[in-house]
Amino acid sequence: MKLRLAALLALFVAALALAGSAFAFDCIRVSSSLQGLKQSTQSGNWALFDLSSGPAFQQSLASLGEDVDAATAACVSSHYLTSRLSPYFALGFGVAGRNGVLAHNNPNGDVLGNLRGVDHLDDSPIGAALFGAAAACDLPVQG
Repeated sequence: MKLRLAALLALFVAALALAGSAFAFDCIRVSSSLQGLKQSTQSGNWALFDLSSGPAFQQSLASLGEDVDAATAACVSSHYLTSRLSPYFALGFGVAGRNGVLAHNNPNGDVLGNLRGVDHLDDSPIGAALFGAAAACDLPVQG
């Protein structure tokens, strides 16, 4: 459903707007292969987002218990792919330590959005591309 996806995206946007990197679920892994990301998400601490195609994006959302129709998934994937960023990444849940202390204690703040290793969704161009694609496909991302 569009409303459930919108609610999920709105949750991410609201959390990021309220506290930036203080929330531990705004960490993303972007440098691994798709196979590596698939293996790492089996721990339950990472959710795979595969935007390489509409069906792949649908499957990513389905694994999170969200449902989106094929046309909307294809639209989001198509718009996201124009960014030329990695079509897949893993979103972390609780991986940054309590209240995101790993990022706050990192003296190298410039690495939080460099598309290598672990980034923060709000510092990475992936966040802007993802939310921009959702907006272009009429998925409301803000409450």
